[in-house]
Amino acid sequence: MWKVHYDKVGKENHPPAYTLSQALVLMKSKGDLNEFKAIDLGCGNGVDTFAMLNEGLEVLAIDKESDSLLHIQKNIKTEHIPKITFKSTSFESLKELPSVDLVNATFSLPFCHPDKFENLWAVILKSINTKGYFCGHFFGVKDSWSSNNEMIFHDEKAIKSLFEGFELLYFKETTKEGKTLSGKEKFWHVFHVVAQKK
Repeated sequence: MWKVHYDKVGKENHPPAYTLSQALVLMKSKGDLNEFKAIDLGCGNGVDTFAMLNEGLEVLAIDKESDSLLHIQKNIKTEHIPKITFKSTSFESLKELPSVDLVNATFSLPFCHPDKFENLWAVILKSINTKGYFCGHFFGVKDSWSSNNEMIFHDEKAIKSLFEGFELLYFKETTKEGKTLSGKEKFWHVFHVVAQKK
């Protein structure tokens, strides 16, 4: 299933997530991105991974789906190979992450089991350097997948409490009918976040 998904997305040439694009703009205003390290948490098809590599960041790409990492390895530019590391694991298995300047989590964190989210979030917070950035998405409680007990959903207050010790630089809530990448109809309730650690 995932291989078909990655191939479809690759053919459609999707841009990187808006939240990541905003974070990269903010980071570029601070200096040369070749000095920065990042984690792509749930890297999926690699669109965001490639965007970060193109800007000069060193990237740790994490995904539990081996097809995801194989897809990225197959499509990576030769000059970017020294700047990328792969880790095949589930969020639930993560005990620690390296210190980085950016953690990107595009539509991936909601797929963490609710019982494991608190530990995962603590690992993420610890990995982000002072003045480092987080960018990513959380699903809201009105999302049509919210009955799925294997996924985690947040309201606005809960998300903002996650970012104590951060400055919220971009925070947007969206609700809309739409389709998944596989073409299925669903109601989306999404919070889009870019934040900087104080």
